[in-house]
Amino acid sequence: MKKNMKKILIISTVGLIYDGITSVITSYLEAMDKSGLDIYVVSTINSEAKIEEKLNRMGCKVVYMPSRKENTIKYFLSLIAFIRKNNIDVVHAHGNSGTLAVEMVAAWLGGSKKRIAHSHNTKCNQVKADKILRPIFNMFYTVGLACGENAGKWLFGNKKFEVLTNGRDIDVYRFNVNKRNYIRSLYNIDKEIVIGHVGGFFEQKNHKFLTEIYKEIRKIEPTCKLFMIGDGPLKNEIETECEGLNVIFTGAIDNVADYLNAMDGMLLPSLFEGLPLVAIEWQINGLPCIFSDAITKECILTNNVESYSLDCSPKIWAQHIIDMCKSNDREKTSNISYEKLIASKYNLNKNVDRLKQIYIK
Repeated sequence: MKKNMKKILIISTVGLIYDGITSVITSYLEAMDKSGLDIYVVSTINSEAKIEEKLNRMGCKVVYMPSRKENTIKYFLSLIAFIRKNNIDVVHAHGNSGTLAVEMVAAWLGGSKKRIAHSHNTKCNQVKADKILRPIFNMFYTVGLACGENAGKWLFGNKKFEVLTNGRDIDVYRFNVNKRNYIRSLYNIDKEIVIGHVGGFFEQKNHKFLTEIYKEIRKIEPTCKLFMIGDGPLKNEIETECEGLNVIFTGAIDNVADYLNAMDGMLLPSLFEGLPLVAIEWQINGLPCIFSDAITKECILTNNVESYSLDCSPKIWAQHIIDMCKSNDREKTSNISYEKLIASKYNLNKNVDRLKQIYIK
């Protein structure tokens, strides 16, 4: 190994799964000029084989650790030992609460001088643990990053942090009529309206409310179909709820960008979010979208998005998304969105250089 290589250890505190955090990690690593960097990525809790393969193809090394969730102490000690043994310069941990203290303290004990905490949400599920560990977390991180202003204020409060937006490769998500026709042909879809949702089956994504909206949509457009893309612990429950409703569950897939072309409109009724990547992807593709008003307005970048309260009836959501789908000129909308996003802070290529600079400066 060459001298002066910066050794970077990247950690997703939820595992290497098909979710927003992992997507951010892989997208940035794929686009980054990795010269001068020796990059390791931790596999803990759960790890998808295809994601590991993708990281290996990029030249990153996947490091297997005990489960952060089920064996926290063993994970913590293993992390210290690995950081110390491999002389890791930078630890970059992604999460959404004070439980990131686990990684920050381990990095400090392992001798890593730069300890980056990266906030991806505006709330957390581990409320008690967050409250207990916040003071420790505040003592040991050295760099605060966030996907948006609200996510940064949530984790870092009045302390200094830098917003590094969840950038995307704009060209990958641009509307493609050939891919639209291909994906729709796979599911025997002709002229039916197709509504989509992309997200893990977790409470914050509010799939139950999404299902209620779709039931109202079916009263307006009986042939309409709904795609739910993703996986998670609540998937079986939602599948049962949607029996007989023409809902297509794809599971976790690695070609979401292709599937977006087949949709006509998207719904994101989340209870809370940081700055959801899907919101950016859908707008690049020219899709009409309705987001819950619990989602930060930072991610509304085009005129093709409306925001509604979760207190509004599912019927109102349903009527508005159908009206938006019917009035949308997809190719024109996508072209307008493309120009806006290319020049915006959500252009991935603009952001990877900044992240590398943070690593090496």
